[in-house]
Amino acid sequence: MVFNKILGHKEEEEEEEIDIEEYLNDLSVREGKIIERDDITYVKPVDIDREGGGLAQAIQELEKDNIVVLNVRNLMDNKLLLRKIVKELRDACLDADGDIGKISDEKILIVPGGMRIVHRGS
Repeated sequence: MVFNKILGHKEEEEEEEIDIEEYLNDLSVREGKIIERDDITYVKPVDIDREGGGLAQAIQELEKDNIVVLNVRNLMDNKLLLRKIVKELRDACLDADGDIGKISDEKILIVPGGMRIVHRGS
């Protein structure tokens, strides 16, 4: 360490923990409220609550040709409702010629017509 200072070598910077959400917000290229346009496809986060609220919003975004990242964390303890919602979303995707896939145990990806999700092992 002393020799590094004498020779002018910089000490390695310690890695600090990072709050990924805060870091990504700092990198954002846009600030403020987004005014949506019809000629742009948006990626929209949607949360499903314990009663299934948010399902209509997810389907509405799919119909507007947007990509939906659906958070189903609140339904992890209600597998019956989760299964029902996934079936409704799958049917909506079929109607819109879209696709649906699992990102993680708590996240589902829904894409509009003209897009397909490549699943692992495909």
